[in-house]
Amino acid sequence: MTARRATRRDHALVIGAGIAGLTAAAVLAEHFARVTLIDADLLPESAVRRPGVPQGEHIHGLLVGGQRILEVLLPGIGAELRRAGAVPVDMGADFLLGTRHGWGTRFPSDLTGVTASRALFEWAVRRRVLALPRVTLLQKHRVDGLAGGSGVVHAARIRSSEGEVLTREADFFVDATGRGSRAGHWLAELGCPELPQSTVDAHVTYASRTYLPPREVPDWLACYLMVTGPPQTRGGAIATIEGGRWIVTLNGFGPQGPTADEAAFLPYARTLPHPVIAEALASAQPLTPVVTTHATASRRRHMERMPHQPANFVLLGDSACCLNPVYAQGMTAAVHSAALLRDFLPQHLEGHAPAARFHRQLAAVLDAYWLLATAVDLRHPTTQGDPPSGRQRLLPTGLDRLLAAGTRDHHAQHVFLEALNMLRGPASLLSPQLAVRLLRAHTPRTPLAACDPPPAPHR
Repeated sequence: MTARRATRRDHALVIGAGIAGLTAAAVLAEHFARVTLIDADLLPESAVRRPGVPQGEHIHGLLVGGQRILEVLLPGIGAELRRAGAVPVDMGADFLLGTRHGWGTRFPSDLTGVTASRALFEWAVRRRVLALPRVTLLQKHRVDGLAGGSGVVHAARIRSSEGEVLTREADFFVDATGRGSRAGHWLAELGCPELPQSTVDAHVTYASRTYLPPREVPDWLACYLMVTGPPQTRGGAIATIEGGRWIVTLNGFGPQGPTADEAAFLPYARTLPHPVIAEALASAQPLTPVVTTHATASRRRHMERMPHQPANFVLLGDSACCLNPVYAQGMTAAVHSAALLRDFLPQHLEGHAPAARFHRQLAAVLDAYWLLATAVDLRHPTTQGDPPSGRQRLLPTGLDRLLAAGTRDHHAQHVFLEALNMLRGPASLLSPQLAVRLLRAHTPRTPLAACDPPPAPHR
């Protein structure tokens, strides 16, 4: 087959039915006659947690940038989420942000999103995607390996939960299995070189539980005490989710992490830089046990650095790049990558673009997420990873100046919220124009103190 000959459009196979796999399946269904979605779980028919999403009981955020992209991929999904109970949030007015620089200003904005449990986000997307006539779900099955060579994949070896082995041929393959992806092993079996990886591990521990809020709720819908670097090592967040509940996640860097001890959850909240979360929980009713996780390292699998790889096999979502969950980037990075796949597929199907080209484009997209997720983590002496790059060293300084200015200036806070919600690249925070504005707005910084009351939004 010549390089310019059109690729077959009969069958695409997606491994993993999380947010990355579901959105990939939706994109592939626009181009292939059949799309098979494979997952090891028995997927629930309602918005409940499933074993294949071990971090599902922690706070999850689909950032504003991710919600806008998802709306393009699945028109009307935002309205469906709201009808299912997701909570509309104005990130400028309804979001309370505290850092070591003080409280961010609050104001009405155009940064509107929704908050919900991970289970609700995934269920709403899954319901839409599985309703597509070209998509078929093969659940309670896992992929053991790929058949083919270093130039092209022909089939996947699949094993059912009962041990039955089958082979499924396809023309295009997507690995969306997440943090535990075995892509490196599969590729080695096909004769490919070792898959390069990068890891930045801040050794963050998360502890979460769900609450019924008190009758008198605060004037915010989400609250975030953000760790921006030492000496601060502890933070936490509350988000209002479906059913009027609160999901609460506490986190600590290095040896300062929380535990699964229910009696220690509220005392740990009292050790945060401000008592706002502890005060909110004092009269709230716990609804679930405390769930913890230590699997929080940021890790990239650099397919773009592989000199030889199959032309029809791509990595998406956490399989390509998993990020410290404290920055809530994972789902947004997944749908952003699926949108990139949508733009790439017409070139690929005309025989002009092998997967290596997609992975180079994907790397450029993921660079922004990686920079924001790792730059602050690398400030902590307990973090393990490669030495910081120039941008990773510079970004925290620019971030400090922006957050300090955001305690007084709506424009600066809006810029930060745009970066936090992946509506602008973090590198833009280092622009000379923004630096000049921040210098002009400079006043002495007043660190956040336990006695400082949270600000009310300006209406």
